Amino acid sequence: MAKSAAKPAAKKAAAPKKAMTKSAFVAHLATKTEITKKQVETLLDEMIEVIKGQVSTKGAGKFVFPNLCRVTVTRRDAVKGGEKKLNRLTGTEYITKPKPAYNQVKLRPVKSLKDALK
Repeated sequence: MAKSAAKPAAKKAAAPKKAMTKSAFVAHLATKTEITKKQVETLLDEMIEVIKGQVSTKGAGKFVFPNLCRVTVTRRDAVKGGEKKLNRLTGTEYITKPKPAYNQVKLRPVKSLKDALK
């Protein structure tokens, strides 16, 4: 019997990269800017409050984070339910459910971020 050729080593499945947590992000910013973690957290909290104020009904309705994204809010109206409709796949009838009105928050990248990721 002839020896079979050795099998090549199987490549290890690359572990998926995990998203950075808030605490890791704060620690990274603190080391890069040489300020304390508490100051970084205070800064992030204040940024969130400013964005909330700008996109609220009392604010402008949009906020542009320079070189990153545009945050906008659109109002979605309520949808009445109770309509009879036909499911085209199964042929069964169903009654639609009502949906309440809500505010939809959208984040869109700005051109500089899109160009940087090409």
